Amino acid sequence: MMMMGALLIGFAQQRQLPMSEYVVSDLLQAEMTESQIEQMRANDPAGLMRMNYTIVNAATVTYKLWDGNLQMMGTLEQYLPKGMSYDEESIIQAGCVNIYKWKLPQDEYRYNIFKLHRSGTYVVVLPKSVLEERVQAHIHSYKF
Repeated sequence: MMMMGALLIGFAQQRQLPMSEYVVSDLLQAEMTESQIEQMRANDPAGLMRMNYTIVNAATVTYKLWDGNLQMMGTLEQYLPKGMSYDEESIIQAGCVNIYKWKLPQDEYRYNIFKLHRSGTYVVVLPKSVLEERVQAHIHSYKF
C-alpha cells in the first residue's frame, strides 16, 4: 500500500512542470510570435495550454470511422478558406487541421466528419462538449 502511495506521489510530482518547460506545438508557433507565446506563458498559462491543445486535437486525421454520433460534412476542400490553398498530404502527415485557420464547423454533441480524397481518410472535428472536457483535463493534468 505504501509503495502505491509513493508511486502516485511520484507521478503527481512529474506532472508539476514549470510553465517554462511546457512545449508549444509547431502549429501554434506558426500562428503566434515567440513574444506572444512568452507573454501568454507568463500571464495566461491556461489560455496558452487551451490554444495549444485545441490546435493539435480539435480536428484530427483518422483512417477508420466508428459507429456513433457522426455527421458527414462532405469533403474538406468545401470548407477551404477563401484565398487559401492546401496540400492534403501535408494534412495527413501533420495528423490534424489547424482549426484556427480553417474555421471548420463544430457541433455541440456530434463529431463532424470531412472526407479527404485519399480513400478511407477523414478529418474528424470533435464536438464542442468533448473538446472542452479534454481541454479541461489537459489543463488540470498540469495543475493549472
